[in-house]
Amino acid sequence: MTLRTLICSSIVGLALPFTLKAQLYCPPIAGNSNGGKIDVTLGGGPTLLYGDINHTKNMGYGVFLKGDYRIYKGFYAGLEAQVGKLKAIGEKNPYSAEWDPREASNSYFAFILNATVYPYRFFVEERELERKGFFERNILNGFYVGLGVGSIFNSYQFNDQTRGQVDFYDRTDPDNPILVRQLHNGDINGPRDIRRREGETGEPEEYIAYRRTAKDVLLPILNVGLAVPLNKRTSFDGRYFSAVVQSQFNFARGENLDGYDPRLPGPTELDLGPRREGAKNDMYNFTSVGLKYTF
Repeated sequence: MTLRTLICSSIVGLALPFTLKAQLYCPPIAGNSNGGKIDVTLGGGPTLLYGDINHTKNMGYGVFLKGDYRIYKGFYAGLEAQVGKLKAIGEKNPYSAEWDPREASNSYFAFILNATVYPYRFFVEERELERKGFFERNILNGFYVGLGVGSIFNSYQFNDQTRGQVDFYDRTDPDNPILVRQLHNGDINGPRDIRRREGETGEPEEYIAYRRTAKDVLLPILNVGLAVPLNKRTSFDGRYFSAVVQSQFNFARGENLDGYDPRLPGPTELDLGPRREGAKNDMYNFTSVGLKYTF
């Protein structure tokens, strides 16, 4: 064996273990079977309720658990569960043009089906990403948008209170009180049922029973967020953690988020009139931070 052959054989022998290790632990390519197809995210943050109350405060809170499955590259389908509080406190100053004595503090549970897209992942492979800079690896690759639909179930803290027209009088002059602000009973309606009972005369009569619980459809649900990997570069099996920041906009198809339905008074106390002109369906924003595990 010549000296040249001996040197070449030695180099190959020394390099072979490192080459095999690199092949075994090379970061997986998106779409292969080495893992990284499933994301599980847990997080929480504040909710902001936008309904029919002229609020001074509208911050509640929520937590969520979400699972996503990668269909192709940057396209994921998933399920999400949320629990929390939706709150709103009306303007208490009756001399204000925004006076609103109503209040909402509703426990909620939401179940959501969603589709999530990471746009940048359609234009780069995993191995190419390792050669990119910090902005491409963490910001562009982690930015996502989502679209979803869901159901929400509310439990109302204040929906068993007496409801009816609310008037505020300036009683500075006891002999001549002045009507300052008025909130019609059509503004104080919430989820309710018309029931029958036996009246004082023994004849059946109808009455209003306000619901303590109600449900609504959320459509659309819009998400925008950022998932920044924490230990991806030190993980060789497609399992790693990411920090997630997300803002979600949930639009209800009805009026059951705050428990108030903006309708004009009907012909009788039992009847609801038409919706007030310009009234919009309720919605809430949920901004959260969380931890995502990919495997």
